Amino acid sequence: MKRVITKKVTINDLSETIDNLAIMVAKGFDEVNKKIDKEIGDVKRDIFDVKRDIIEVKENLASTRRDVLAMGDRFTLKHELYDLANRVVLLEQKGKVKG
Repeated sequence: MKRVITKKVTINDLSETIDNLAIMVAKGFDEVNKKIDKEIGDVKRDIFDVKRDIIEVKENLASTRRDVLAMGDRFTLKHELYDLANRVVLLEQKGKVKG
């Protein structure tokens, strides 16, 4: 069998190993934070775009509503035309009877 050579670990070795481990962990957290910050920025941008689109849709809806309401002022309603047509028919019938 081979003889295993062991080295005694000193406090300085442990301290250096812990420091290196701390540096690696810190770098890992920095990378994760950068990715999260980028994703948050993307989400904020998307939310801004959605809010802008909603505002535009609301404005278009309000404009369409105003246009529809204004049409009532310019056009005769369907039931009013039917009433008028019935009155004309009655007048024509009365005119034929007398004439």
